Amino acid sequence: MSISDIRLELHQIIDGEDDIQKLAAIYTLLRKSDKPHVRMSVDEYISQIDESRNQIKKGKFQTQEQLEKEVKTW
Repeated sequence: MSISDIRLELHQIIDGEDDIQKLAAIYTLLRKSDKPHVRMSVDEYISQIDESRNQIKKGKFQTQEQLEKEVKTW
């Protein structure tokens, strides 16, 4: 499959899609970023998980309902 074939198929898929969540996910994946992607080390990954767990224990999180309400305002 050539690049032009892939582009055409992507355009057709996107043009036919009505699900805002799927389109938002595609947009997020394809949008350009000024920052280069930097891989996270295993230690950094574990540290992030530990920090998230600590935030949950302290009550610093949002429920699914709160997130859904917030998303509607975007």
